[in-house]
Amino acid sequence: MAINLKNNKQMENLKKGFQDIQTVLQEGNLKLFLKQGIAVLVIFLLFRHVSGKNTEKVNNFRTQMDAISTQQSSEKEYLNNKDVLLDLEPRFPDISTKNEWLVGKVLEVFKAGQLAPQVNGQQTEDASNPTYIAAGLDVNTNSEFNKFAEFLADIENQNAFLKVSGFTIKKDTNPSNLGNNQISMRFNTIFPKEKIASRMFKDYNEQIQKRNPKATKGGK
Repeated sequence: MAINLKNNKQMENLKKGFQDIQTVLQEGNLKLFLKQGIAVLVIFLLFRHVSGKNTEKVNNFRTQMDAISTQQSSEKEYLNNKDVLLDLEPRFPDISTKNEWLVGKVLEVFKAGQLAPQVNGQQTEDASNPTYIAAGLDVNTNSEFNKFAEFLADIENQNAFLKVSGFTIKKDTNPSNLGNNQISMRFNTIFPKEKIASRMFKDYNEQIQKRNPKATKGGK
């Protein structure tokens, strides 16, 4: 309400000022009119100058705020991507171990699951992707259905990137293996052609320690 009253008062003063100028003009007192006109012109120019500065300041402030907002968004996106890379990359095996890692890991999970593996053929590799090599290995085993289901769940829940891309299961018809199933499985992993996190982030060792307290310095 106070602001409206103030604005109304300013409007009344402005109207009165123009009425006074009109009266002076009608009376022919040009010198007085000239003084009044100059005063109004000066006030107008001053108001325009001050308003222009304020507008410039406001626009500059908005520009700075937009820049800060963009920077914060970019920084947030960068930190999110950094977290994803630091969480994901260590799960993939090093390319220097590609000739033995998959076989060794498969034997390890079968030992933990108390199943006997039979490796079927050699490890196959696909290096057509520019950033990684996809490797696969076929393995056969015999197992009860429930035990096999637990075995698959354990593989899917482990941290290392070892996946079962497909399997076939059929009942074992051998009377001595009653209740067992003949299972063929396809294991897969990916070897990045280059691991980049340790090269990109100066705090790599510190970040790895936070994610894996058991890891020693250097990621060993």
